[in-house]
Amino acid sequence: MSDTLKLARLVRNPFTLVPGERVTVWAGYGELQRKLLDMVKSCRSDQVGLSEFAVLHGEIGTGKSHALRYLQHLIAETEADDYESPVVYLASLSLAPKVNFVVLFQHIMNELRTHIAETAEWLDIVIDENVPPEAKARAEEFEKRKAELYESGEITPAFPQLARLLRGVKLNRAAATEILLGQKVKAEACREYDMMGPIDNEYAAAKCLGAYIRLCTRGSSALRSGEELGRNKAFYLFLDEVEILNDFKPPEVISINQGVRDVLNACPENLCLLMGMTGDVRHIFALLDRHVMRRMTQEPIEIQPLSEEQAVEFLRAVLKGHRTSADDPDEYPFTVEALKRIAAHAQEKTASSLFRSCRRVLEKAVLEGRLTEGGRIDECDVQELL
Repeated sequence: MSDTLKLARLVRNPFTLVPGERVTVWAGYGELQRKLLDMVKSCRSDQVGLSEFAVLHGEIGTGKSHALRYLQHLIAETEADDYESPVVYLASLSLAPKVNFVVLFQHIMNELRTHIAETAEWLDIVIDENVPPEAKARAEEFEKRKAELYESGEITPAFPQLARLLRGVKLNRAAATEILLGQKVKAEACREYDMMGPIDNEYAAAKCLGAYIRLCTRGSSALRSGEELGRNKAFYLFLDEVEILNDFKPPEVISINQGVRDVLNACPENLCLLMGMTGDVRHIFALLDRHVMRRMTQEPIEIQPLSEEQAVEFLRAVLKGHRTSADDPDEYPFTVEALKRIAAHAQEKTASSLFRSCRRVLEKAVLEGRLTEGGRIDECDVQELL
């Protein structure tokens, strides 16, 4: 592919059928894009602040994963300074041979490993600020008052052990991190944090995750931090390919539904939960129980195939985003007419179908010597190579 990229003046192959981890371009879906951007922005504490929960669905190849990856990149990198929020994207619920909400919790918390360490540092600073001034003069009294605040159970009342576990993380105690990640630890290690055992059931996992999201986004009413809010403006959780729930056993489906419901209940503000699902909207009602469905803030959002005009716009934007030189036309190494021919040829104008055709034409054009340095792939080439 290296010769192809050189001739096409592309930094990397833009026509991958499975979206990579970094999706920086999403075009052609103007109205849908605006709707999703409004959703992810509105839940921030500096905006409306209310939580959002929606399902993004469509046939295979329409670009659900592409959209979620794009939003993930936007929040975590492109506009990270503006969002100031963690974002967890899980590509599938197929996470283990047997999946329940505890397994889902484990994967979410593992993705947040660095964020948890940073939250522990932040909380310790806030607690320092809440120690009475008269106690700060003596180191022994200072540490005693800090410990009292951590142990009070009032910082995260929904899951009192969370503050204690975060203190353990701050003190580099491995067991504290292991417990928060949902790992199996010995009972004596749990008792140090006033826990009978590890986080190994749906109830504890949902309580812990909900309390963590609340602490990060809303702070704690028990602490005077100079402001009511936490260190983050929002918390984003994107779960893709949830249609795989069809293959799960009933107890596993019930567990995941119960955990999701409990987290949504715990976080009426600053949480954005988006699910991606392949298939008809009617399938959603077989996957999610009525208690979860009632908590949706939007009707299921469908990604439909593109029109020919949208398809050309989409391909031009994708090519532009992979250019080695900004001086080249957006559609290079194709002509606009060539992209129109590709769009017209595609029976289903989905991202994957368009990418498949573009890749085939580009690679054949290079192999047959049709694309030369500075040349273009035109409509006639497309007609002969497709």
